[in-house]
Amino acid sequence: MENFALMNRQVQYKYLPQGNEQGASRLTSQGERSPPFSSHQHIKEHQLSYPQTPTMKSTTYSLTALAGLLALTHATPLPAVVVAPTDLALRQCGSQWYNPSSYACRAGADSNALCPVVNGEPMEECAGACYTPYRYNCNGTDLSEKPRKASGTFTLTASNPDQDFSGQPIQASGNHFWVGGHAATYCPSNVGSICSSFPNDMTLIGNGYMATVVPGGQSIYWQKDGALAFTQAHSSSQWNLSYYGGGIAYEGGGYFGPNGEDLVTCPVVPPGSNTTAWQLFARLAGVSFSSSCVGVYALVHDQNITAGAWQYT
Repeated sequence: MENFALMNRQVQYKYLPQGNEQGASRLTSQGERSPPFSSHQHIKEHQLSYPQTPTMKSTTYSLTALAGLLALTHATPLPAVVVAPTDLALRQCGSQWYNPSSYACRAGADSNALCPVVNGEPMEECAGACYTPYRYNCNGTDLSEKPRKASGTFTLTASNPDQDFSGQPIQASGNHFWVGGHAATYCPSNVGSICSSFPNDMTLIGNGYMATVVPGGQSIYWQKDGALAFTQAHSSSQWNLSYYGGGIAYEGGGYFGPNGEDLVTCPVVPPGSNTTAWQLFARLAGVSFSSSCVGVYALVHDQNITAGAWQYT
């Protein structure tokens, strides 16, 4: 029997982008790793080509002989090839490539973990989980919810380092809440000197209410479109009510929606104005927002006064 020779063995390496520039796996708040996203994937193709079968004296072969020939064939392992991605904006975190505008590389219990950037701020890492310090505390091994404010008054400021409005106060005006601008207040002249005792241009709130002294008070609630709103003085009407009461305020942390939803701010032209302002909303279930809206943290600042105005308007 004539021997067969393995000829024209070719090994090719192909470098194919996967199409997800944000790259890399990230951790969930429960510590589970989502499927990894590799910015690039090396595909190795091992192609074998064989010559045409030569003319044989006999075309009848036994299965035993063929099995023997196959046993002599040994696969050669292909060498590992590491190629840096062509996108120079990507960075490396361990063996993963990621976009620093979308992720941060955190060294912790889960070595070189990637945590997402939310509202312009990279999340922190705690024992394999990514979290925001505006809602949680980490003792090094476990996450725990921050204490919720049970009493007292506070102000809010907006935080999103990617936006120009970051650091501006959240103000009450037109029965809604806005990032920046001025608080709309009113104090009747017949109440005497009490009007001069209120702070200047401050929106002060408590748990579910505006910190005012007007008889009957003013309540805070959430509208069906997710907007944070407050009632008019001398009225309990709550237009387009979705949730009664304010959001969840954490001690030394942030302010979130009625069920802990994240907040978002959208460019809106207020009634009676011809300029655009950033209005505050919560991402309530079933509510969608325009692509012009951006996520925002509302930071809680405790105050030692009981009222910020006679009434807000």
